[in-house]
Amino acid sequence: GITPWNYPLMMAVWKLGPALAAGNVQILKPAEQTPLTTLRLVELAQEFLPPGVLQVITGDGVPAGEALVRHPEIRLISLTGSVETGKLIAAGAAQSNLKRVHLELGGKAPMVVLDDADPAVVAEAIKIGGYWNSGQDCTASSRILVHKKVYDDVLSETVKVLEAMKVADPAEGEDVDMGPVISEEQRNRVLGFLERLDAKATVVTGGESVGDRGFFVKPTVVADVEQDAEIVQEEVFGPLVTVQPFSSDEEAIELANGVRYGLAASVFSQDVGRALAAARKLEFGTVWVNEHLFPLASEMPHGGFKESGYGKDMSLYSMEEYTRVKHVAVKLA
Repeated sequence: GITPWNYPLMMAVWKLGPALAAGNVQILKPAEQTPLTTLRLVELAQEFLPPGVLQVITGDGVPAGEALVRHPEIRLISLTGSVETGKLIAAGAAQSNLKRVHLELGGKAPMVVLDDADPAVVAEAIKIGGYWNSGQDCTASSRILVHKKVYDDVLSETVKVLEAMKVADPAEGEDVDMGPVISEEQRNRVLGFLERLDAKATVVTGGESVGDRGFFVKPTVVADVEQDAEIVQEEVFGPLVTVQPFSSDEEAIELANGVRYGLAASVFSQDVGRALAAARKLEFGTVWVNEHLFPLASEMPHGGFKESGYGKDMSLYSMEEYTRVKHVAVKLA
């Protein structure tokens, strides 16, 4: 199990739970930026599990992760990470012993706001969906697609909500809405998308770092972007969303599906039937209606389509990733 840095403890649990329940032994390889919670978890687990059932190896992707991928005794690699890492792991697994691979990769989740949605409700959902964990979430609502009829209202309500957010060290108190991104490198990556914006694009709010300690980025909204723009097509993994208008439900679906990712999406409408009709056409492994990001229920499968990978975490479907089907036929006569 190879886990990412954005939810290090939760991702470890997502891997070890179904793997051990299905009767396997498992090695966890946490991200090099965030190994401590996984080390402590495995340390505590030794009190309850037989020796060797759950192990942990720390280190960089190369050589530690690469060695695990290519090791002939390992039968399955389960990765939560980037598309680029997923492709490397899939290729490495195929070249070693054709081991199975479960990939939960990046996302570029659209929030489709139909013309009967409540702008105030949508704005609060964007605050959570786009900026939870400082936007460092593969299911973050990074693309807000809004019907032209309510576009101005949604944008103004969203800006009002975001500019009221308190961005600070979460240790300062319960009133902090958003903390930093993980590193200077990640902050520079987020701001780099803004530096490369097309001249037509507009930074509506945010767009800069804040504070003189830590790696904080203001909640940012970018409008007037084209569908083929880098900031629309590529995963930012930070507190930055784009807003695009559409004229019809059909155009909204086309824009939503017009990326290489297919992990998560949401639809906002007071007409549940209309929202479900849109959900059927959205090419994403999870679709929420009138919510985004929460609830992420343990009994429901989580996994994507297209370049967001294949296989499922959570729910009974995750057990299938860690089992093998064997057919045994016996002649009794």
